[in-house]
Amino acid sequence: MKYLYKQFQAKKKEILHVDLDRSTKVKFMTALEYKRYQQGRTHTYFGGTYDAGDVRFVVPFDSVWTVVVEKGGHGAPLDVSARCRVLEPDREVRSTRALDAPAMEEEVPLNEDASQEVELDD
Repeated sequence: MKYLYKQFQAKKKEILHVDLDRSTKVKFMTALEYKRYQQGRTHTYFGGTYDAGDVRFVVPFDSVWTVVVEKGGHGAPLDVSARCRVLEPDREVRSTRALDAPAMEEEVPLNEDASQEVELDD
């Protein structure tokens, strides 16, 4: 699996904002879960498949967070580009639930290498 990624030291209620140029899977995960993802192990994440455009995720707790934008499998690679940044907390948001991201999911990985390709733009 090829993917783009970017790590952030993010605080509760800050917003991770990702701008996608095409439909793809976006995962928001802690540093520990990202390590499991890299190793091809079972991992948990917030996120899912999103259409081109903006994706916003409200950080539920302070941690090092990794945003992963998947570029498809080896058999069907996607030419994806994305930009990622941290936004200040929105005072109107009263919960830490994701604005666009669905509830946390758990994924059992396929037997493919999780090789990094490039880092997301700042």
